[in-house]
Amino acid sequence: MSEYIMLDGVSYAYPGSSVLIFEDLSLTLNEGFTALSGANGSGKTTLQRLISQELIPDKGTVRTSGEVVVCLQVFSSLADDDMFYIYDGSAENGRLMSRLHLTDEMIASPECLSGGEKKRLQLLAALSRHPSVAIFDEPLNHLDAENRSIILSALSDFEGCGLIITHDRETGDRLCTRTLFLERGMDAPSSLYDIPLPLSQALDEVERQKNEKRSVYQGLSAEIERSLSVASKMAEKSREMEKKLSKSGIDRHDHSAKAKIDGARLTGKDRSIAKEMKRVLSSVEQKKAKLDAMENPGRRKEGLSLNAVRSYLPSFSFGPEKLMAGDYTLSVPYLSVEKGERIALTGCNGSGKTMLMEAIRRELCESGRDQYLMYIPQEYSAEDIAAITRRIEELSDSERGEVLSDLYRLGSNPSFLLDSQISPSPGELKKLDFILSRREGRNIIMMDEPTNHLDIVSVRIFERILSSDDDFTLILVSHDESFLSSLCHIRWSIRRDGNNGILSVSSFSSICDTTQV
Repeated sequence: MSEYIMLDGVSYAYPGSSVLIFEDLSLTLNEGFTALSGANGSGKTTLQRLISQELIPDKGTVRTSGEVVVCLQVFSSLADDDMFYIYDGSAENGRLMSRLHLTDEMIASPECLSGGEKKRLQLLAALSRHPSVAIFDEPLNHLDAENRSIILSALSDFEGCGLIITHDRETGDRLCTRTLFLERGMDAPSSLYDIPLPLSQALDEVERQKNEKRSVYQGLSAEIERSLSVASKMAEKSREMEKKLSKSGIDRHDHSAKAKIDGARLTGKDRSIAKEMKRVLSSVEQKKAKLDAMENPGRRKEGLSLNAVRSYLPSFSFGPEKLMAGDYTLSVPYLSVEKGERIALTGCNGSGKTMLMEAIRRELCESGRDQYLMYIPQEYSAEDIAAITRRIEELSDSERGEVLSDLYRLGSNPSFLLDSQISPSPGELKKLDFILSRREGRNIIMMDEPTNHLDIVSVRIFERILSSDDDFTLILVSHDESFLSSLCHIRWSIRRDGNNGILSVSSFSSICDTTQV
């Protein structure tokens, strides 16, 4: 197999930092797609910048074969020479342009395109250069099912070496046969798991390996404790033996007693225990050295420390209703929502999913049932952030400590709550809002594209928490089918036809067979 990307003994720390991001990292990538995943801050972007030679390693070498192109998450416009490559006259680029559903008019006016169309244009500009190495940073983030399908289809034809930085399991499973998973400890270089499996299977394998390491670490710790306990008992027995073999307190004329003690000393009874204890302590030191050389694979606690008194809304309904946005009309039938139901709201971008969520939210608030509602929006406005800040300020010191603990359990470093100079990321705001709302006893959870700003570690933690707790109702808007399928059993599907949209209801498994209510 051809070698396209080669890292040999690479170490790197950002200027002014004494903490290495990578230490002695060696890696070779061949043709085909590899997923690069891991928690935020684990070094994914740094690795991408090293491979593209935007950064120079402190030690080691980075080599690539042929041209390297990088598609970042945010795309604004074409580069000066993109037109030259797009219109090189080759049949291959013509087919690519058609495959991505792009026209000459769309290419000429990128500022007029939708987000999904811009991502397709970005992909056209990158692949029309016929690179040997292509790096894609979250190529499907924020895209609806139609755009995702178009881009996945076009990427599947790429024949060079592709590295996809992603938290999206559909991307990692459809395209990739290998996964690089980065994990960063506190003030330590990132660890790399190199798994020859698609993303979802690789994440399970990483968890299995971590559990195995944890078992070995805990087993060795237990052996050390047992050996120290044995050594302690031997020390006590040795002290008792010393007392027995001591001639102090024996009458100097009691020659018989003195002879027995001398006989015991000659047989080495006083030395055998000390010798065995020395052997045990030597074994303990060897095990401690082995333990010190291992990384402590402690398990991150998950779940929320909820101490709030909860109130429950057993059920509610909405509709029938016609929702309007400009010339667009969304027809919504009567919807009955029972406590504990898990609902996936799906449809293409612009079909009215957020409009429906806002309408349900508004009706619950106007009817005085807002105390039951948790609403996690796609993006937070300055007003939203100020409201979250006020909610935190109203907490006692002990309650704030519990929130810090909960943030850690949701996969975040909660340091931003302790430092007013650090602004929380969009993902951290979602987690904080979720924690505060659950503490307030809200049991109707409405989340609009929650995975857009969450890393794969946090997404899986959210899945486990939401699937293990059954005392709430969930309405979830997302294009992440893996996330939806793990949590939901009912689907509200919006189909748009021109300026009209219709919502239908089905079981979640009936993805293509929706029956209108």
